[in-house]
Amino acid sequence: MIPVPHYIPRLLFLKAACAMLLFLFIAETGTAQTVKQLTKAGDEKFSDADYYAASLYYQQALRKDDENLELNYKFAEASRMFSDYKNAAEAYRTVIKMDKTNKYPMAAFWLAEMLKSSSETKYKDALKQFQRFRSKYRQKDYYAAKAQQQIESTSWAIDHLQKNDSIKIDHLGKEVNTEKSEFNAIHVFPDKLQYSSLRNIGPDEKHAKYLVRLYNQPPTPQKIYMPNGVNPEMNIGNGAYSPDAMRFYFTQCEQVNKTNTRCDIYLTQYKDFRWMAAEKLSVNINDPKATNTQPALGYDAQGNEILFFASDRENGYGQLDIWLSRVNKDGTYEKAMNAGKQINTQGSEVTPFYDINNHQLYFASDWHYGFGGFDIFSTKGEYNNWSEPQNLLEPINTPQNDLYYSVAIDNSKAYITSNRIGSYFIEAETCCNDIYAYNTGKKVDRKLLPPRDTVTTVKVELPPPPPLDTIPPTAKIEKADTPEVVQVTSPQPPVATIEEPRKIIDDKVRKVKQLLPVTLYFHNDEPDCCNLRDTTNLEYQETYEAYSAKLNEYKKQFTTGLTKTDKEKAQQEVFNLFTDKVDKGFYDLVAFSSQLLGLLQQGNKIEITIKGYCSPLNFNKYNIQLGYRRIASLRNYFFHYRDGILLPYVQSGQLVLKNESMGEETSPKTISDKLEDTRNSVYNPSAALERRVEIVSVELK
Repeated sequence: MIPVPHYIPRLLFLKAACAMLLFLFIAETGTAQTVKQLTKAGDEKFSDADYYAASLYYQQALRKDDENLELNYKFAEASRMFSDYKNAAEAYRTVIKMDKTNKYPMAAFWLAEMLKSSSETKYKDALKQFQRFRSKYRQKDYYAAKAQQQIESTSWAIDHLQKNDSIKIDHLGKEVNTEKSEFNAIHVFPDKLQYSSLRNIGPDEKHAKYLVRLYNQPPTPQKIYMPNGVNPEMNIGNGAYSPDAMRFYFTQCEQVNKTNTRCDIYLTQYKDFRWMAAEKLSVNINDPKATNTQPALGYDAQGNEILFFASDRENGYGQLDIWLSRVNKDGTYEKAMNAGKQINTQGSEVTPFYDINNHQLYFASDWHYGFGGFDIFSTKGEYNNWSEPQNLLEPINTPQNDLYYSVAIDNSKAYITSNRIGSYFIEAETCCNDIYAYNTGKKVDRKLLPPRDTVTTVKVELPPPPPLDTIPPTAKIEKADTPEVVQVTSPQPPVATIEEPRKIIDDKVRKVKQLLPVTLYFHNDEPDCCNLRDTTNLEYQETYEAYSAKLNEYKKQFTTGLTKTDKEKAQQEVFNLFTDKVDKGFYDLVAFSSQLLGLLQQGNKIEITIKGYCSPLNFNKYNIQLGYRRIASLRNYFFHYRDGILLPYVQSGQLVLKNESMGEETSPKTISDKLEDTRNSVYNPSAALERRVEIVSVELK
C-alpha cells in the first residue's frame, strides 16, 4: 500500500531543503566511509523518517557494494517512502533478481505498486507483478487482499485509459507551488487561494524549522495566516470554512514519534467583528486515540449542516475512513458516525469535500478502482447511505496520488492536489505535492460573502454560503413607505424558543447600529445602464464585484494628462476610494446581514430604511429611477443572502424594508454633470462617492 498522508505528505519533506547540501556532503565524504558506516548513517536517517537522506547514504554504499541484497532492499524502501517511484521500482526489481531464497517476499508487491504509480505505460507489467505476488503469497492478510484488489483495479485502469481532451489540467505555478509540498486549496475572495504548505519557517536554512502553515496566495499583506490561539510548535493546516463564512475549521497535528503525527480539528469563529481564539472540537469529533483531520462542511437532505472529516479511529472499515457529524443549531456536534461501506474500504479514504452547488461528496481513495495511488471519487447521498463512488477518470486522476478535490465558489474551476509528473521537486519527479486546477465548464451563480476582519493582520477572504434548490425571485421595489411586494412561497421563519433578556437584545441592536450607515457604491449608470426601470435582476454583490474590478480603469482615466507628482496623488486617491469605501462597504454589509439575522432569529420585528443616491450626470427622472434600481440590487442581496434565509421574515412582515430614492438632489453642485468630461463626472472619486445606497436606520418595532 502506498503510504497514507494522514495530514501532510510524508515526513521526508521536513529535510527536503537540505537535500542538495546533504548530497554534496555524502559525495565528498563517501570515499572515506565504509559500506558499514554509510549503511549505519542511512539506517539512522530512515529511523528519523528522513527517507531521502537515507536513500542517499544507501545509494553511496551501493556504489561500493552493489551485490548487497539487504542494502538494495533498504534503498528500495527508502526511495518508496519519499515517493521516488522510478528508482524504487528499479531497486525492487534488482532485489527480486538477487533474492534466491525469497528473503524479501514483499519486494514483488512493492514493485507492482511502484510500477502502477510510475506511469500508465507500466500497467501491464504491474498487473503481472501483482499476479506473481498473489500466486506466491500464502498469508491471509491486508497485503493478500490488496494484491487481489490491485489485480482488479489495474485491469480496470487498462480498460479506462481514455483521456477527456476537453479537460485541461493546469499547474498553478510558482505563485502557489514550491519544491516542497502544497495541498488543500480553498478558493477565497477575490479569486485567490488559501492553501496549506510545508515550508521552512525558521530564519534561514541553517536554522531550518519545517512546519505546515496556512498560506494566502499573493498578493496579500502577509502570506501566512495563523488562527488565533494556535500552538506555533504544531503543524497547522487543512482549512475549511462554514457555509455562512463565519466559522473556520482547521487541524493541528502533534508529532507522536519520529514517523507518526496525530491530529485534532479546531474551530475559530467570527464574532463581534473579529476571529475568536481557536477551540478544539469535542470528543464527539476528536477521538483522543486517533487522528482526526481534513474537515469539510456540507448538508443533508433536510438542510442540516454536516461536518465531514477523515479519521483512523476504531470501528472503521480500514485505515483512514470518512466520518461525519451533524452540526446542531446550538453549535454542538453529534457523535461522529462512519460514512459507511459504500465509501469506506480496507484501504484509506481521505480529503472529503462537499460540493454545495451539485450536492456531491468528493473524496480520495487508494482502494476503489483507480489509476494508481489515490484517485478522486464522487458520490451522492447522506449519512451512511451513498451512491456507488464514481472515479473522475483521466486526466483528473493519474497513476500518481490525486486528492484534495475542491471547487471554486462559482463552480467554474476545480482544484486538486497531486504529485503527478510536472510538479516541482528537489529529490524525485514524483516526490512532492503541488496544486492544480481545471475549468469545469459548469459555472453557477454563486456568490462570495467575506466577513469584515478588523483584528488579524491578514485579511482572510471567505467562501460563499451554499445554494438551495430554488433561487429567490427578483425584488420588486415599491416606493417609499409602501407595502412590500415579494412573490415568494417559502417556509415560515423559525420562532425563538428562548427569549433573550432585554439587555442582550439591546446590545445586539447597538452593534448593528454601530455599522450605520452601511454605504454601498456603484459604477456610473449601474446597475442595468440606460433605462427608466425601477428594478433589476442583479443583486448587490454582482455589481460590487464588477465595480471592484475597475480599479485600474479608474486609475488610468482619472490620471490622464497629469504630471508625475499629481498622477501619483490621483492614483492614491482612487486606491483609497476602492479600499476605504467600495470594499469596506461590502464588508460592512456582510457583517450587518449576519447581525440582522441574529436579531430576527430572536423574534424581533425590524424595520430598515434604505436610501438611494446618484451623481448629477443625467436628468433627474432618470436618476430617481436609477436610485431605485440600486436599492433593488441591495434588496436582491438580502433575498439571496444565505440562500434566502431572510425571505420568510420579509414575507411574514417581521422584516420590513423601506426605500427612498433621493436621485441627485443631495449631490454637491461642485460635481461635474458634463457627459464629455468623464474624468470628472465618472472617474473622479468625488463623483463616485455620490453613486451609492445607504442603510440609514434599523429600528425594533
